[in-house]
Amino acid sequence: MRTSACLDTGVIMAFYSKNPSPEVVRLMTEIKKGEIEGHVLRPILVEVYSHLCKLQGGVSFAEVTIASFLAEHEIKIIPMNKSMTYKAGRLKCQHRSRLSHIDCITIAYALNQNIIFHTTEKDLKKIIPKLKIKEHSF
Repeated sequence: MRTSACLDTGVIMAFYSKNPSPEVVRLMTEIKKGEIEGHVLRPILVEVYSHLCKLQGGVSFAEVTIASFLAEHEIKIIPMNKSMTYKAGRLKCQHRSRLSHIDCITIAYALNQNIIFHTTEKDLKKIIPKLKIKEHSF
């Protein structure tokens, strides 16, 4: 049985940076080969698009990059559901100054699915000890 990985914005942005870490490249290669199933919540794609547009080259660049990312990698796009909404809301309420809304949504999904959360955020293990985390540098 192959493993699943929930990706946050930072990991995707790290992959498209000028010098992605070998660890991030390896993760994306394993996803591309279908060895790992990548899970990305739809709001993450919005945030990635925004960052790509702002930091790296405008609307066209963002659209082409997102389209090629989704076409080339085995990515499961995750919509929000009621359970995730409540869990994410609870997380945001409990950690309002430490976690963004997007972090709470992706963490809620990773917890509900019991899959590894791949992130560039630091100190999440201290905040959410039950979360399976793989930290990546960016």
